[in-house]
Amino acid sequence: MSGGTRRKLRTLAAAILALTLGGVASQTRGQQESVIGTLHNLSVSGPGEIRALSETEVCKFCHVPHNAEGATPLWGRPLSTAQYETPELRVGTGGPVPAPQPDGSSRLCLSCHDGTIALGDVSGAAGRVPMTGPARLGAGRRGFLGTDLSGSHPISFVVPDGDLGLETDGGDMALLPLAVVTADPDVRLDAEGKMQCTTCHDAHSDGYYRPGQVPRFWVKPSYEEVCLACHALR
Repeated sequence: MSGGTRRKLRTLAAAILALTLGGVASQTRGQQESVIGTLHNLSVSGPGEIRALSETEVCKFCHVPHNAEGATPLWGRPLSTAQYETPELRVGTGGPVPAPQPDGSSRLCLSCHDGTIALGDVSGAAGRVPMTGPARLGAGRRGFLGTDLSGSHPISFVVPDGDLGLETDGGDMALLPLAVVTADPDVRLDAEGKMQCTTCHDAHSDGYYRPGQVPRFWVKPSYEEVCLACHALR
């Protein structure tokens, strides 16, 4: 076999490998863009280490069609009654105050992620759904937030219109005008104009996740794009 033939075969093999890997990556991305392919699928078909032993229904771990915990979004889990340690929130030029207690969709997210309620505690189930692994998320587990949220971005507060004057305290992140924030279709405030977990995360799609680069269930392809949807660097 001539050297030229070998080079052609190597080139062809590399092209086939690239197409194959590209197809696999595309398939993985497609799966992650549906809740079925994400870690929020806690049914027996879920990809995570914690999942049901036999339950096949995917949506029931969060939603229920009848007798829901809340009318929207037909929530199918008990809500935590925990009191949370919240981060500081600056308002204008005044001193920091504690951010509000989580409410709305953030309280729904915390019904799993604060570790106080078992993952298999779902409405309409005949008893707790048997799961692999621990019953609740705990320290060291992926997705565990606990009840101390003081090191996190504030949530469940009404986003004001305009900058809060953070530059008076050496802040380096300005707040964009509210009209600019709400014009972005990917970053959503709730019906009361509050920032919630769902402002930055989409519980049903994890297509942008990249280990060490983009968080789980992020609504945009990078950290920067999400942060700069509300903030501007000074």
